[in-house]
Amino acid sequence: MPLYNLACRTPLSATQRQSVATLITQAHCHVTTALPHYVNVVFSDNWALPAGIEVSILGGVRIGGTRTHAVVEKLKRALVAATAQGCGLTPAAVAISTVGMPAQWIIEGGEVMPEPGAEPGANHPQAQHQAQ
Repeated sequence: MPLYNLACRTPLSATQRQSVATLITQAHCHVTTALPHYVNVVFSDNWALPAGIEVSILGGVRIGGTRTHAVVEKLKRALVAATAQGCGLTPAAVAISTVGMPAQWIIEGGEVMPEPGAEPGANHPQAQHQAQ
Protein backbone atom coordinates (compact mmCIF):
# COMPACT_ATOMS: atom_id res chain seq x y z
CA MET A 1 0.00 0.00 0.00
CA PRO A 2 -0.37 2.47 -1.65
CA LEU A 3 -1.45 1.12 -5.01
CA TYR A 4 -1.34 3.56 -7.90
CA ASN A 5 -3.13 2.37 -11.06
CA LEU A 6 -2.18 4.38 -14.13
CA ALA A 7 -4.52 4.17 -17.13
CA CYS A 8 -2.60 5.37 -20.18
CA ARG A 9 -4.12 6.46 -23.49
CA THR A 10 -1.08 5.05 -25.32
CA PRO A 11 1.52 2.58 -24.05
CA LEU A 12 4.50 4.06 -22.23
CA SER A 13 7.98 2.82 -23.07
CA ALA A 14 9.84 0.69 -20.54
CA THR A 15 12.05 3.72 -19.81
CA GLN A 16 9.01 5.94 -19.19
CA ARG A 17 7.41 3.31 -16.94
CA GLN A 18 10.56 3.03 -14.85
CA SER A 19 10.87 6.80 -14.63
CA VAL A 20 7.21 7.27 -13.66
CA ALA A 21 7.33 4.48 -11.06
CA THR A 22 10.50 5.93 -9.53
CA LEU A 23 9.13 9.48 -9.49
CA ILE A 24 5.79 8.37 -8.01
CA THR A 25 7.60 6.44 -5.30
CA GLN A 26 9.80 9.43 -4.50
CA ALA A 27 6.81 11.80 -4.42
CA HIS A 28 4.78 9.49 -2.19
CA CYS A 29 7.65 8.98 0.25
CA HIS A 30 8.57 12.66 0.33
CA VAL A 31 5.03 13.82 1.12
CA THR A 32 3.92 11.00 3.43
CA THR A 33 7.26 9.80 4.91
CA ALA A 34 6.18 6.22 4.17
CA LEU A 35 8.94 3.82 3.24
CA PRO A 36 9.48 3.10 -0.48
CA HIS A 37 8.83 -0.64 -0.28
CA TYR A 38 5.16 0.13 0.46
CA VAL A 39 4.60 1.88 -2.92
CA ASN A 40 3.12 -0.09 -5.84
CA VAL A 41 2.54 1.23 -9.38
CA VAL A 42 0.53 -0.61 -12.07
CA PHE A 43 0.27 0.48 -15.72
CA SER A 44 -2.64 -0.25 -18.08
CA ASP A 45 -2.48 0.70 -21.76
CA ASN A 46 -4.88 1.83 -24.47
CA TRP A 47 -7.55 3.36 -22.24
CA ALA A 48 -10.17 5.67 -23.69
CA LEU A 49 -9.70 8.78 -21.56
CA PRO A 50 -11.42 12.18 -21.63
CA ALA A 51 -10.17 14.69 -24.20
CA GLY A 52 -6.85 16.21 -23.16
CA ILE A 53 -6.06 13.50 -20.60
CA GLU A 54 -3.20 11.14 -21.49
CA VAL A 55 -2.79 9.41 -18.11
CA SER A 56 -5.32 8.93 -15.33
CA ILE A 57 -4.16 7.87 -11.86
CA LEU A 58 -6.39 6.03 -9.40
CA GLY A 59 -4.58 5.79 -6.09
CA GLY A 60 -5.56 3.70 -3.11
CA VAL A 61 -3.98 5.29 -0.04
CA ARG A 62 -4.21 4.88 3.72
CA ILE A 63 -5.94 7.63 5.64
CA GLY A 64 -5.86 8.49 9.31
CA GLY A 65 -2.86 8.97 11.55
CA THR A 66 -0.64 11.63 9.98
CA ARG A 67 -2.49 11.38 6.63
CA THR A 68 -4.75 14.43 6.86
CA HIS A 69 -6.85 15.86 4.04
CA ALA A 70 -4.17 18.52 3.48
CA VAL A 71 -1.47 15.84 3.18
CA VAL A 72 -3.57 13.87 0.67
CA GLU A 73 -4.15 17.00 -1.43
CA LYS A 74 -0.41 17.78 -1.38
CA LEU A 75 0.26 14.15 -2.34
CA LYS A 76 -2.13 14.36 -5.29
CA ARG A 77 -0.38 17.47 -6.62
CA ALA A 78 3.03 15.82 -6.22
CA LEU A 79 1.86 12.65 -7.98
CA VAL A 80 0.47 14.59 -10.94
CA ALA A 81 3.74 16.52 -11.28
CA ALA A 82 5.81 13.33 -10.99
CA THR A 83 3.73 11.48 -13.58
CA ALA A 84 3.78 14.41 -15.99
CA GLN A 85 7.56 14.67 -15.64
CA GLY A 86 8.12 10.95 -16.20
CA CYS A 87 5.84 10.87 -19.24
CA GLY A 88 7.01 14.14 -20.76
CA LEU A 89 3.52 15.65 -20.42
CA THR A 90 2.07 18.81 -18.94
CA PRO A 91 0.34 18.36 -15.57
CA ALA A 92 -2.96 19.27 -17.28
CA ALA A 93 -2.72 15.99 -19.25
CA VAL A 94 -2.71 13.93 -16.02
CA ALA A 95 -5.88 13.28 -14.00
CA ILE A 96 -5.93 11.88 -10.46
CA SER A 97 -8.42 10.42 -8.01
CA THR A 98 -7.67 8.78 -4.69
CA VAL A 99 -9.58 6.34 -2.54
CA GLY A 100 -8.74 6.60 1.14
CA MET A 101 -8.86 3.49 3.31
CA PRO A 102 -8.28 3.06 7.04
CA ALA A 103 -5.05 1.16 7.72
CA GLN A 104 -6.85 -1.66 9.54
CA TRP A 105 -8.61 -2.59 6.28
CA ILE A 106 -5.29 -3.41 4.59
CA ILE A 107 -3.21 -6.57 4.96
CA GLU A 108 0.26 -6.54 3.41
CA GLY A 109 2.71 -9.42 3.82
CA GLY A 110 0.22 -11.10 6.15
CA GLU A 111 0.22 -8.13 8.55
CA VAL A 112 -2.32 -5.38 9.14
CA MET A 113 -0.83 -2.12 7.91
CA PRO A 114 0.05 0.41 10.61
CA GLU A 115 -1.57 3.83 10.80
CA PRO A 116 0.13 6.39 8.55
CA GLY A 117 3.11 7.77 10.46
CA ALA A 118 3.39 4.67 12.68
CA GLU A 119 5.39 2.56 10.22
CA PRO A 120 8.71 1.13 11.39
CA GLY A 121 11.24 3.81 10.48
CA ALA A 122 8.61 6.58 10.44
CA ASN A 123 10.70 8.58 12.90
CA HIS A 124 13.61 8.85 10.51
CA PRO A 125 14.88 12.43 9.90
CA GLN A 126 12.73 12.88 6.78
CA ALA A 127 9.58 12.03 8.76
CA GLN A 128 10.53 14.47 11.50
CA HIS A 129 11.13 17.18 8.90
CA GLN A 130 7.77 16.52 7.20
CA ALA A 131 5.90 16.74 10.50
CA GLN A 132 7.07 20.33 11.01
